[in-house]
Amino acid sequence: LNISRTTFREAAKQLMERGVLEIKIGNGTFVTDKVTEMEDFHMSRLIEDKMDVMDLVEVRLLIEPQMAYLAAQRATEVEIKRICKYGEQLEELILAKEDKGEMEQKFHLSIMQAVHNSFMDKFVPLLFIAIGQTSQMFWQGEDLAEDAISDHRMIMEYIKNRDADGAKTVMKFHILRGITDLKKRGDR
Repeated sequence: LNISRTTFREAAKQLMERGVLEIKIGNGTFVTDKVTEMEDFHMSRLIEDKMDVMDLVEVRLLIEPQMAYLAAQRATEVEIKRICKYGEQLEELILAKEDKGEMEQKFHLSIMQAVHNSFMDKFVPLLFIAIGQTSQMFWQGEDLAEDAISDHRMIMEYIKNRDADGAKTVMKFHILRGITDLKKRGDR
């Protein structure tokens, strides 16, 4: 490997501390079964844990506006059509006062996919949970439903027009509006 024994030992020690390697006395050093869990950056454990809704919304606030920004720059025409299709279907569900959780996830997932980032593909399951858990709490009431529809329309329009700054700003405002509503109602 063209590295010193000291460097190798230190690396092996760190990998053992992280549970990647294990020593089997008399047999050698082996990769553990935990490596498959570590490939998802421990996301599978996070998904199983019960999380605070406000924490989830804050994660969305940190990530989704930038994703809307990048989607406006990188989305293919097919992806833009998919984003708009899901956005329109979501609007219909909101107006019909039907369960919108699954469609809300599809809308946001289509934006995430348009980013074309391989790490984001691994991160999406956790964000999906945040969207699913928070979308049912957001937009309760006539005025908020109209605001959600308006926000979604603007996000779609900015992405269609490839206005990255506009898409980012509206997505941020969209999530902040939900946070304000949650705080008013005292939901966690």
